[in-house]
Amino acid sequence: MLPPATSLRARLLAALGYGNRSVRERKPHLALSLTLGLAVATPAFGQVATPQLIADARRAAAAGRWTEAESLYRTVLREDPLNDGVIAALHQVTRNRPLRADSHVLRRTRGVLPPRFRAYETTRFIVLSDASPRWTQTQAERLERTFHQFHRYANRIGLRPLPLAHKLVCVLFADRHAYQQFAARHDGVQDPWIAGYYAPQNDRIVFYASDANPSVVEARSRIEQMQADLVSLAREASVARNRGQHEHAAVLRRHHDRYRDHVRREIVRVESFAEEVNIATTVHEAIHQLMFHTGVQTVEVQYPLWISEGLATAFETASTSQAFGPDHEHAARRATFDALWREGRMLTLGALVTTTEIANDDELVELLYHQSYALVSWMSRFRRAELQRYLNLMRSEPPGRLSAARHREVFERAFGPIKRVESAWRRFEMSQLAQTRR
Repeated sequence: MLPPATSLRARLLAALGYGNRSVRERKPHLALSLTLGLAVATPAFGQVATPQLIADARRAAAAGRWTEAESLYRTVLREDPLNDGVIAALHQVTRNRPLRADSHVLRRTRGVLPPRFRAYETTRFIVLSDASPRWTQTQAERLERTFHQFHRYANRIGLRPLPLAHKLVCVLFADRHAYQQFAARHDGVQDPWIAGYYAPQNDRIVFYASDANPSVVEARSRIEQMQADLVSLAREASVARNRGQHEHAAVLRRHHDRYRDHVRREIVRVESFAEEVNIATTVHEAIHQLMFHTGVQTVEVQYPLWISEGLATAFETASTSQAFGPDHEHAARRATFDALWREGRMLTLGALVTTTEIANDDELVELLYHQSYALVSWMSRFRRAELQRYLNLMRSEPPGRLSAARHREVFERAFGPIKRVESAWRRFEMSQLAQTRR
């Protein structure tokens, strides 16, 4: 028999990198230092240089020198990242050229991968893969849908994502061991069990095929044993019938049919859950990549975990075939958050919005991820303008680490007094839980 659903679920959650996550998986998101060539903060060019750069960019655009104009506009945005006119102009000039495939990210990644990896190109991504073409195509489609939903959401709350500078890089491994070696050697990711990650220092997202996951392999192996047991039951029933033991044969056949139905349910449960977790992981890491490439977040500022992980978890979904994002609930995250809430295991909002790093505490990581999910989901419904303001304020902070006091100050500038925000949010969550009990 397969383990109980709760046991299997927990094992798959851990093995596929969903739910409890080690802090080492997330630390790369906290210590961001690479330059993406997008709207990231750099030393100022000076008040005199900016108008000249804008004028030069306009002349280049008027002459049809789109690449030059784009480069100049991006240079301006490094000093003035919220300049509406320059953002609009950058979008205009990039509409006139296809998104380039070649980039230093792609060249660097290809340089550390074996020759067997093939490139699959979509509108906005380049996927380097040695996995099956079918799974690779499926992952590529999920990435494109994530891009679309990211922009749908950003536009809905009034954000202004910048156009991509080049196609984003994704790596897919067929073999888990090869994935682990690559993660440790080239991206400094040591966790042996996570199913995917975003490596900001090398600007890529990396996954391995869920078919190679040990828990999935084990679950499928047990199902195969159950199917072998079914064959044995059918054989015993046939032997009993041939011997004239019709009553015994009928009993065996009933056992067979009930067991067959159970096996079918287990197959559906294991495969659907493994697929759901794989989708959620893919979307989660792609959102991290998109947030920084489009300038919604900057690599120069250390963000509190609630906003980075809250947005990524709030985009998680069981299916990318329909709309998803922070304005759509994800049942798995919501169920876990509700359970944590009922148990009274909540951080104060003051602690949540100022936390930038966590020690190796799986329980605290789980709590912070799910609470951040719920907070961002609530803000996406009831505090959109404030959420936009917060992201813009963080975008304008000087490079470096902010103190806890400064994080609190920025939060309250955007949303108002923390206690008032916390009270409104708690009232909403309590009313939602009360409705589920009816």
